[in-house]
Amino acid sequence: MAELKFVFGDPEVCSGCMICANVCSMYYLKVISPERARVRVMRIEPALDFPLFCRNCPDAPCISACPNDALSRTSKGVVIVNNKKCDGTGACIEACPYNAIRLNPDTGKAIKCIQCGQCVGRCPADALFMTSDADLEARDKDQRMRKLYDQHADVLYSREVEE
Repeated sequence: MAELKFVFGDPEVCSGCMICANVCSMYYLKVISPERARVRVMRIEPALDFPLFCRNCPDAPCISACPNDALSRTSKGVVIVNNKKCDGTGACIEACPYNAIRLNPDTGKAIKCIQCGQCVGRCPADALFMTSDADLEARDKDQRMRKLYDQHADVLYSREVEE
């Protein structure tokens, strides 16, 4: 399988402007609506904004959790949702360790980032980048970014936090 890539964001660079979410919803649904985007941005404290994306986990617990086989992996390793098979049970949402899958409020079907890169190219702060685990390790040698995500994981990945 190809090296698993995902979009990642630096919370100390992200301004919380939501352009990534707006670009995403506009690109896929032709509407500016962060609730319909495949990305979320969470503000934990002033000046610390976390862009959250699917990380295409190697074990992808969302795929095995789906009772309808609606999630699968492309030849490039990207986890995708088959809308014809998805009935919105939410099993994939519960299984995702990064709380990166949500239900589209219009269709009731699962949506998630598919690493199209539209948001990366339009981030005015250059806070977003396409990466892999190996690339992220090289880019974040001191683990600064990963430590920030780990430090706030209980809030970032909680399914009980309102956006």
